[in-house]
Amino acid sequence: MVKKVFFLSIIAAVFALGMNACSDGDPNPKPNPTPDEELSRLEDQPSSETLSALFNTASGFPANLSDCWKVWGHHNALITQGFGADPTALPYKDRLYIFSSNDTLLYTNGVVDQAGTYGGGIQGLRVLSSADMVNWTDHGLINVGDEPQWTNPLYPMGTPVTPFKTRSWAPSAVMKRIDGKDKFFVYFANSGNGIGVISADGPTGPWTSPLNKLLIDRDTPNCASVNSLFDPGVFVDRDNKAYMYFGGGDNGADTGNGRRVRLGDDMTSLIGDPEIWTAPYLFEDNEFTRIGDLYYYSYVTNGAANGSTATMGLQTYQIAYMTSEAPMAPMNEFSKPKGIMRSPQAQFNTPDENNHHCIFQFKDQYYITYHASRVAQTLGLGLKYRSTMIDKITVNGIGEISTITMTRKGVDQIAKFDPYLQNEAETIGIQGGCFTRPESGAGNGMLVTSIDTGDWIAVYGVDFGSEGAKKITVRVRTPDNADYTGAIEIRLDPTGDGVVADNGNPNMNNPARIKGGEVVGRIQIKAKAGEAGKYATVTADLDKTVTGEHDLVFVFYSSLGAKPITKANLLESHHKNGFEFDRWKFEK
Repeated sequence: MVKKVFFLSIIAAVFALGMNACSDGDPNPKPNPTPDEELSRLEDQPSSETLSALFNTASGFPANLSDCWKVWGHHNALITQGFGADPTALPYKDRLYIFSSNDTLLYTNGVVDQAGTYGGGIQGLRVLSSADMVNWTDHGLINVGDEPQWTNPLYPMGTPVTPFKTRSWAPSAVMKRIDGKDKFFVYFANSGNGIGVISADGPTGPWTSPLNKLLIDRDTPNCASVNSLFDPGVFVDRDNKAYMYFGGGDNGADTGNGRRVRLGDDMTSLIGDPEIWTAPYLFEDNEFTRIGDLYYYSYVTNGAANGSTATMGLQTYQIAYMTSEAPMAPMNEFSKPKGIMRSPQAQFNTPDENNHHCIFQFKDQYYITYHASRVAQTLGLGLKYRSTMIDKITVNGIGEISTITMTRKGVDQIAKFDPYLQNEAETIGIQGGCFTRPESGAGNGMLVTSIDTGDWIAVYGVDFGSEGAKKITVRVRTPDNADYTGAIEIRLDPTGDGVVADNGNPNMNNPARIKGGEVVGRIQIKAKAGEAGKYATVTADLDKTVTGEHDLVFVFYSSLGAKPITKANLLESHHKNGFEFDRWKFEK
């Protein structure tokens, strides 16, 4: 191997500071030059031979890299470092933002509860974004109303958005132009007992509470008798008027639990009283959108829908839709409901009870985002740990949506990934062994953490161009342990290992992994005396000029060793003992 020359240099590029900024295409970056002291906090790089030995199995590096909880090349679930249920989609400029209920592992005496609960396990809202539909930036969590207590040891609750206690389930996120400015609103359910709203000037916050109370509760006219006062679906039409459909719960053909209302111009008030909305076999999951000149109301059917003629062919816990020519048309002017997507249990054989979805358009293509317990199934966990998925939908010339098949592979990458931007380490296509956590000094307010030997993160479809990359700059946070040594190995184009089939179902006993790939560089992470526990930035020459398009992998070494994740050690696997990865950028 050609000996690498490593050096520190002042970086012309910027590192954005702040919890809610994302440099990977974020429309509102917050530039801030790298502090000079960050450039001299690490020890000089050792020889290439010394670095190579860290990743050699003869020196104790594991023969297999850490398991990934989906198959290499699969894009569903969107992330595996956490869960996400009841997703909603918000396209904004050139990025797609996904908001979801943050399903979180619950523990009893340090051991993960296999099934979990909705009441204790939905802990705030999770936010993701992507410009290419396969590599997702983790923006962390929103503590909406301080209920329930969080159990992820990597996520302190912090200050809630609302001054009142509330749970936050099943979000619906929209943007509306108000007084010449883009304003963002996330509507959420207080369990099954009301609907609230938070707002911001950007799609990732910071969030505020415009009302300091719920928007809809049991005292709202026509809402006291709704079985489950939840699951808002908010829609902003082309004329800037906004509408909300909500409610659900119970079995039967006409449950009387649906409601709808027009929202005020401020998006935080109601125009008139909510009116009763009768959707056949409505259970939950109200969504509303427009495709062409047709309006689409879609929802999840209840347990009384059995696929018979009597139930209009609707099946249990199926996504169904109805169309009309106006957003608040009378019920008799909506089309007969049509089922388009069966439950995850029916399609994936997962233990999911039902489903939740959002139909949306992003860059001239229509998609559906939904949840399924695929990652939980891989981990051997129960139904209340759900993950966000996305698949394409097809709409014909007369507005009919074709039957939707849930897939493990997901959607195709729609844009090439630019390695010459400041990219967040928590922008991930697939990974093994890592988690993320908030940290105020990080560029996007988030870090890749819990790094052990053999862990890795990967980004799909990275375009280095014809001129190619010669150097890489990384920003990391070293642990407080002064004796600690970490390292990053940069690989291109690995292959899948273990479970690799498109219909594969990896599990703890038969996992999916990656193997191989061309090594094009390595960097040691070791703090100088007195510099441990701080952020550090280092630039290194690559072994070769990298050109063309590749899948990019960062493989990690930690002097604390390898710690494969099992069901028994899920809690302790969430740790901050090793170095943490903040950002990276290649240079020509």
